[in-house]
Amino acid sequence: MISPVHQVLRDGTRERHEALDQGLALADGDVSRAHYLNYLRALLGWLEPVEQRLWRLEWPAALQAPARAGKSALIRADLQAAGDAGPVAHCADAPEPDQADAYALGVAYVVEGSQLGGRFLAKRLEDVTPPLPLGYLRGYGDETGALWKGFLLHLDSAAQGQETRALQGAQDAFDSLTVWLRSQRALQA
Repeated sequence: MISPVHQVLRDGTRERHEALDQGLALADGDVSRAHYLNYLRALLGWLEPVEQRLWRLEWPAALQAPARAGKSALIRADLQAAGDAGPVAHCADAPEPDQADAYALGVAYVVEGSQLGGRFLAKRLEDVTPPLPLGYLRGYGDETGALWKGFLLHLDSAAQGQETRALQGAQDAFDSLTVWLRSQRALQA
């Protein structure tokens, strides 16, 4: 039986995903405001250039690209709410998908999957005092599950037979994000 594309991506990026999750400086439960804001700034530096390319590609309407394109704006709003609205350095080595293909879907798999992890992290951080702005981590809110399932359906259909290319996009996204977060001191040593 042929595995769905999303299963191939999950299996093929499991180690990268676990290493990234375990390395987050926020994962240890003892979160300072400074660490959190540094994480947001670092994430924005990677996500913004990726989003600017990814969601401007010519996707089918069913994928709801416009609804998915606002994650960087949520991070900027969180930073502004925290009084940290200065310029953010952009990652020069972020993936640059140039067409709506399996590679771009692999990159999108990482970007969209972060919304699931964000909800988990938001629950862990909602009791930090003083309160942290958690708009990005709450992401799509009640629509997170439905948007994720819709994305997976599209991924499984559109990238069927192109699993290797989709996996390369997801691996490139995880690798560049990890290197970038480490360079910005948003990962534990």
